[in-house]
Amino acid sequence: MEIEALAKPAGILCRHNTGTACGIYLERPEACARWHCLWRKIGALPDELRPDRSGVVFSLESRPPIAEAPDEACIVGRAVDGVHAFDRWEVAEAFAMFVREGSLPVWKASDRDATMLNRDPKTPARRHRRPAVPRRPPNSPG
Repeated sequence: MEIEALAKPAGILCRHNTGTACGIYLERPEACARWHCLWRKIGALPDELRPDRSGVVFSLESRPPIAEAPDEACIVGRAVDGVHAFDRWEVAEAFAMFVREGSLPVWKASDRDATMLNRDPKTPARRHRRPAVPRRPPNSPG
């Protein structure tokens, strides 16, 4: 999600994300206060998928996490605690569930890679490299 007040482009992890919380939570912009991840929106998702527990934020986005892909609604699972979070069984099952549901493209994204996990069976999944986005230490000024 693009957040003008923070000069944050869509598809990029916010520089105020600490990996477990928002570093400016009490002063966050209105756009952030209104936004909720899919863990909050889908009651069937277990507590283990809460972003601060799983290390992955699942969200419904209006465009993919890479600039080269066409704009379209999609589900993005973004690692906020390193790519090792994708290895958790709960996270793998959540990706599988979204892929099985099949109504939207599903992307797995980290600060360096984005992989589309599903598409029309005739279209292979795409993998894209992107430049690393520097991560701020949790207590650094924003």
